[in-house]
Amino acid sequence: MPYKRITSRDVALIPQPGYDLAESIHFSPDDNIITYLRSLNQSLIRQLYAFNLRTNREFIYAAPDDDADQVMEDNFSMEEKFRRERQRQLITGITRYQWTKDKTQWIMLIPIASDLYIHDKKELRLLVSGTYQTPILDPKLSPDGKFVAYVQDCELYCISTLPSNPRAQPRQLTFDARNCPNKTNGLAEFIAQEEMDRNDGFWWSDDSSLIAFTQVDESNVPVFRISHSGSDDPEYVEEHRYPFTGKENVRVTVGIIDLTSNDQKHGPNVHWVDLSSFDDYYIPRVQFFPDNSLALQIENRQQTRLELYQYDLRNPSKLKRLLEETSQSWINLHDLFYTLKNTPEQFIWASERTGFMHLELRDLQTGKLIKLLTSGNWVVQQIVDIDETNSIVYFLANRETPLEVHLYSVNYKDEIPQVERITQESGCHIVYCFNQTYQYCVTQWNSIDQQPIIRLLDVNKKEIVKIFDHFIQKQHPTIDQFHFIKPTLFSIQNRNNNTLYCALYKPDDEPGKYQTPYPTLVSVYGGPHLQRVVNSWSLRSDMRCQRLVQSGYVVLRLDNRGSLNRGVAFESVIKYDMGHLELEDQIDGVRHLIKQGITDENRVGIYGWSYGGYMSAMALVRASDVFKLGIAGAPVTHWDGYDTHYTERYMGTPEENPNGYEVSSVMYHVNNLKGHLMLIHGLIDENVHFRHTARLVNALIRANKPYELILFPDERHMPRKLDERIYMEERVFEYIRKYL
Repeated sequence: MPYKRITSRDVALIPQPGYDLAESIHFSPDDNIITYLRSLNQSLIRQLYAFNLRTNREFIYAAPDDDADQVMEDNFSMEEKFRRERQRQLITGITRYQWTKDKTQWIMLIPIASDLYIHDKKELRLLVSGTYQTPILDPKLSPDGKFVAYVQDCELYCISTLPSNPRAQPRQLTFDARNCPNKTNGLAEFIAQEEMDRNDGFWWSDDSSLIAFTQVDESNVPVFRISHSGSDDPEYVEEHRYPFTGKENVRVTVGIIDLTSNDQKHGPNVHWVDLSSFDDYYIPRVQFFPDNSLALQIENRQQTRLELYQYDLRNPSKLKRLLEETSQSWINLHDLFYTLKNTPEQFIWASERTGFMHLELRDLQTGKLIKLLTSGNWVVQQIVDIDETNSIVYFLANRETPLEVHLYSVNYKDEIPQVERITQESGCHIVYCFNQTYQYCVTQWNSIDQQPIIRLLDVNKKEIVKIFDHFIQKQHPTIDQFHFIKPTLFSIQNRNNNTLYCALYKPDDEPGKYQTPYPTLVSVYGGPHLQRVVNSWSLRSDMRCQRLVQSGYVVLRLDNRGSLNRGVAFESVIKYDMGHLELEDQIDGVRHLIKQGITDENRVGIYGWSYGGYMSAMALVRASDVFKLGIAGAPVTHWDGYDTHYTERYMGTPEENPNGYEVSSVMYHVNNLKGHLMLIHGLIDENVHFRHTARLVNALIRANKPYELILFPDERHMPRKLDERIYMEERVFEYIRKYL
């Protein structure tokens, strides 16, 4: 049976083959069932399922109604759409749920559309309803399961979950934002969501008596307007308070609500943390210590200093600084700070002081380092969980090779901590959850040779005890109907003798089938905070790469300097000068293939999106002798048009680094353009504004340089609608076939 030819529709379909998996996997409080989200029939509409480990039976735990309001993104409020955009979320239906942290209680929070439901083992019952005009945002179950807090119409609320109080009414907790334009309580601001990986704007204390929250005032940031030019309504205009680099940021303050106090007229008491001594700061992380004092991380505007403070309501006159991290380049924010309930006088922290991200044990009273828990020329990427009974931290890292991710453990009570590897198979491992005894965890394993598979792992024995086949949606057409070329992983030395990791897709060597050396495409991202070359099924299932290889092209992926998970020195060389060294490394990769006789030096192209779009455009204007074709999707074309937190981290401000901003812009080099450039952009992109492409088009016109432009009037940073993604893939493939 011949293999199926890959079409534009195949490339555009989401998820990629092999990735229609269960997600948000958790053990129930009694460890007898596992709950998870997945969909039927390859749709993006999720239902909540449960699997009984004793009976090996799967059943639907909760599902959205057939009501279109619950499953169609077009029916969501603008606030919800923006939050989904920040989280790159396409799924609908039930998109999240939360078990109570109190394992003696069987309580689950399930948001569906604008409504909140509680499942208490007996039934699914409606807790509170929202509306399109005033949606319920970011609901969170209290640790004891007795309350749910949420944001509605710019203010914080909470409501009882107890079935004994079925007519409970929401209790308003804040009162000073709704009638103040551009002010919100309890919601993360744009750059916190987009650039700091902080989607939360409020946090429960461990004993459920306090809620900390951020108040955001955007009134000092000028409005940036985005017109919906493709709309039938000529007055449809969005207004965004977008903090452009070098300009003002929104003002963020922190309050703490004491739920045990209550004023009949004004609600519970709010204590405001005095941050007046800080100038131009960010608040990247907030949480509570076990004693109800607040753990507050404060970062300076330059992002070269991060401080951890403790704030105690019992002594609210001062902030106690526990530690300070400094960097000559920039601070990489992380989620590796963990408080310890069984040993509350200590906490887990992570630092890049050694040049690589590693775990530390610190003293809460002084903040001083007690001991390093991990060390070496490798990177701790995530703390999965902490077994405090046995003093074991479980974490993901790339200790053996930057190309793989494994689960490890370390005992923080040992005098000389020893790291132990738990997952054994070569490739990349994800850990979803542990059971209460930490005997078992649910993991996903994948590699270039292995499509993702979800399994139950016996942690102590390091053995797989169960494979969850039904956690993976069977796809039609199946993976077996395609002929997926296996990419080759290899490394090269660049011109500065740095090791760069690459993945190469090469057509089958059938005599006379294709012309050699091959025309070649570079698939690029190139920016910081991302790693694309790993021993992962995501390489194998890249449908655009596979379609190009099927048509006789070689495709190269390369992680240049500046990319993630290689340590501070490798990442920070791009400081103040973006689009230069990253491009040098991509060129070195192409020249390596030319020397190997694989690549036709006269037929080299490059494509990418966002930072990859920037890299593709830069390749054509800074290296036109190497690259003959470039496809730039949603490119940043001048860094003075991007936001504060991301841009200033790497480039400083335009006032501090005017030459760097000028040289790193695509427009500065536009007169060098010789090849074929395609630009793709959504007109209502509120992240990388269409203004970036428009400014480049003006420069191309002034320089009399040809270009091709693909616009999506109703799309944001990436096309979300299937028909528009199909259209894009058709145009991209035609362009490559025409000019390469």
